[in-house]
Amino acid sequence: MKNNLKGSLQDLKKLSRQLSKEQTRQKKAAEAAIKQQQRIEMAVTDEDRKIFLASIRGTKPIGDSNRIEASAAKTTAREVAFFKQKRAQAEGKDILAPQHRRSAAKSDSLPAHAQAASRTDSIRPAKLSDELSEGAFLRSPDAADVIKKLRRGQWPVEATLDLHGSTLEQAAERFDRFMQTCIEHQIRCVCVIHGQGYGSKNQQPVLKEPVRSWLRDLPAVSAYIPAPENIGGDGAVIVLLKS
Repeated sequence: MKNNLKGSLQDLKKLSRQLSKEQTRQKKAAEAAIKQQQRIEMAVTDEDRKIFLASIRGTKPIGDSNRIEASAAKTTAREVAFFKQKRAQAEGKDILAPQHRRSAAKSDSLPAHAQAASRTDSIRPAKLSDELSEGAFLRSPDAADVIKKLRRGQWPVEATLDLHGSTLEQAAERFDRFMQTCIEHQIRCVCVIHGQGYGSKNQQPVLKEPVRSWLRDLPAVSAYIPAPENIGGDGAVIVLLKS
């Protein structure tokens, strides 16, 4: 009987040790989860929160719409080459001069909607008139009313690209994919958020000028303006694509 009692006490001690280890493990796991959450919260800046809250202002959840998601059209090798060439030019790499590039770009070397745009309008960007505010861009000088219509919100924003936290290389890749998809799906008006540089080392915008240069170099872009304050202000642009 003494042996049985001794064995029971040993089992209890063993269970107690196991329970103590499990409690310690759970405590460490909980502390790690808290630290991870804190890191995530620290990574989101006040500017990010303001932009997010402003972008969802006035929205409301929708019910079951029985919507069928359409898959994006397949990208051809020529279209991929076009966007790579555009990005390389924007980054200042050694490629064909603009006049040679335009003559070499046959109709089948551009995305479908860029083809139509190149047939009807000049690729050369128009000089901004006195009516255009700083930061605006208009490709055709004969369509000055486009800027006014953009400011009035005649074309609702159908898609948004937020480049916060991206390096220049990452932003270029994401920009290419986004614009290519929008052109393929005939999206007319988009918003590209490049940020105002509050999170950069020198407190200067890193992506602002590259993004606007990429837009000016894309024939499918008709115009762009600085975004209204409620969706990014000077840290974003509203872009009108050719129909």
